[in-house]
Amino acid sequence: MPPKRKVHSTSLRSWYAHLKTRTGKSVDAESDVSGDDFATSAPAPKKRQTHTRLKTHTLESLLAMPHEELAAHALSLQNQASQRTNGNGAEAAWTDEKITERAKKTRDICKAGIERQLKWQPSCKAGTTKWSYTGLVPHEDVFYKLFQFEKPKKPWKVKKISQSDLYEILGGVSASIRYGTLRLTGEGVRVNWDQEEKTFKLSGTYGL
Repeated sequence: MPPKRKVHSTSLRSWYAHLKTRTGKSVDAESDVSGDDFATSAPAPKKRQTHTRLKTHTLESLLAMPHEELAAHALSLQNQASQRTNGNGAEAAWTDEKITERAKKTRDICKAGIERQLKWQPSCKAGTTKWSYTGLVPHEDVFYKLFQFEKPKKPWKVKKISQSDLYEILGGVSASIRYGTLRLTGEGVRVNWDQEEKTFKLSGTYGL
């Protein structure tokens, strides 16, 4: 009976020799061949994804922010706060202590933002130079607490507060220049409020 012909061993060995010549790497035909199929290596483990941490700001770094960047940062914080819910799916509780604390922080940022706008202009001599500041709060109660408004049953859009009321809320708002001090002028300050977006805008005039 004639011996069986070895078909695959010779062809495979010649193929491995050719592969070794091209790659410069040795290949073990016995360990890498199972029948006519090549063994495949396991895929490389995927790298674990890490979450980027938000940058922590101090009051000084917030005060130094450009107005547009500060507004964007505040909006980001608001969006995060709105997504945080308790186990029942309800909005996280805002205690009186938390509201008061955030109102104080908003007050400091608001005052600094207004003072950065007090720059010398020719119209400052007449006290008619205009200024405006747009701010954002994480909760509507923070706004009402800050500006000492009673929370209404139906949200309002525009109010006007006196200079004395604003002084009581923010303290003295001023900026020193070479030959004097710039201060807020006029009978009062206009307050625009958007409760749905939780944004407010203050506007008025300043001068010598």
